[in-house]
Amino acid sequence: MIQDNVKIHDNFSLEIKSIYENVSEKKKTTYNTLTYLFTPNGLNINNQTYPKSKFYNDVKVYIRYNASEYTLDEILSLKTGPLYQLIKIVKKISVKKNFKKNKLEFESRVKMLGAILNNTLKIATPFLKEKGTSNAAISIEFFTKLKNVLDNYRNIVATIEELKIDEEIKNTIKYGDEYISNITNYYLIVLLEHYKINSVEKEILKEIISFIKEEQAYRKTKNYDIINNEDYFDEALLHKRSQLKKFIEGVLFLDRDIRKDGAFFEQSVFAIAAGLAMVFSTGIAFYYQQVYGNFTLPFFIALVVGYMLKDRIKASIGLLFVSKASSFFYDFKIKIKDSGNNLIGIIKENFTFVPFNSLGPKVKKHRLKNKFVDADYNFLGEQIIQYKKKIVIYPKKFGEEISDNRLNSIVDITRINLYRFTTQMDDPKKEYSLLKKGKIINRVGNKIYHINLIQKLYSEKGVAFKRYLVIMNRKGIKRIEKVELDH
Repeated sequence: MIQDNVKIHDNFSLEIKSIYENVSEKKKTTYNTLTYLFTPNGLNINNQTYPKSKFYNDVKVYIRYNASEYTLDEILSLKTGPLYQLIKIVKKISVKKNFKKNKLEFESRVKMLGAILNNTLKIATPFLKEKGTSNAAISIEFFTKLKNVLDNYRNIVATIEELKIDEEIKNTIKYGDEYISNITNYYLIVLLEHYKINSVEKEILKEIISFIKEEQAYRKTKNYDIINNEDYFDEALLHKRSQLKKFIEGVLFLDRDIRKDGAFFEQSVFAIAAGLAMVFSTGIAFYYQQVYGNFTLPFFIALVVGYMLKDRIKASIGLLFVSKASSFFYDFKIKIKDSGNNLIGIIKENFTFVPFNSLGPKVKKHRLKNKFVDADYNFLGEQIIQYKKKIVIYPKKFGEEISDNRLNSIVDITRINLYRFTTQMDDPKKEYSLLKKGKIINRVGNKIYHINLIQKLYSEKGVAFKRYLVIMNRKGIKRIEKVELDH
């Protein structure tokens, strides 16, 4: 199963987040995705101006495990859950046996608890917005359980601080403490803003405001939010929080070994082409040697011509083979490995421009839906980028390094920077005139461009389609709208 969504990452980048589940414990799981970007001809994005090298410069791919889903009750009570696993490794550290091994596991457990709690709060927030608004008991019960999780973690912090161990271990538990305080504060403020707009009961507002103030006071006592008076834009604070996020959530990220796909085949083809060309030129040399003999002008001319033709034959045969083989190979092959160098999966990616007529019937149908003018293709035309991926997940080593039995999927975060698309765009504001009550009125409107994005997703459960409309101007992406499709 593929869970997929597209959103704005920054002014010029869109982010495609895909979650691929490891549905098998014995055999590999395979997914295929096709992403089409339909760009107006006026943007001058085509196979001459936008080759593979530029596209891959504009694309960033991040691969990580998808954090396991736990409720607050499970975090508090489950013996195999992240909190109890952390308590267990702390006991091992306190007796100072196998210290190096336990130290690595301790750091992993701290990070896993932070990453899982963040995922728990992210999942719970929409539920609380929907149910907690009208039912005070649900919100207050959730806040109570969250406080219990924080108290349990901070008891571990106190235990670690009393031990005579490396400062690195003490710093690790403090980093985790600051991180979970930051994410708690973030989600509480998100809920508070929602509750204020929806005029919830005063009891809930009082509870959540009190909770936020308690966390702010706690961070102050721990010197977590140290703000320099000269840091007018809170640069140091935001940078520190960003580094904490990378430190904690880095436990989920996987290493990527990127190589050109089909490199061995390509080199083999070039070698065969060189051999065939050599056979041709050598054959010419032998023939003219027998006809004219050695050290004659005709033989000399034949050698030069043979050499010239050999070079061209080698290049032509090589290019012919490679062009024909391009449909069987991808551009890059990415091996996904965990920190223990275990192979988790493989991702292959390919970029090309395709004509509209070569698209499948359903892709054509989905693109033609809601078009503005019938001449959209015959007159104006579009350039179509096809970005293809093949994802293979291997179950044997999946999640072995983290040892979390609920870990069942990886996340592919692909960010595509569209800045190059803006270079040929008109000014974002355009003047136009209209006649109103006998008078000509000059007005200024927004000049926008539509980039249609269609995804074709293959999984073991079948094929699914999604379409998004990326609306942008020269200043960047304004918004992304999801287009509902007919089945």
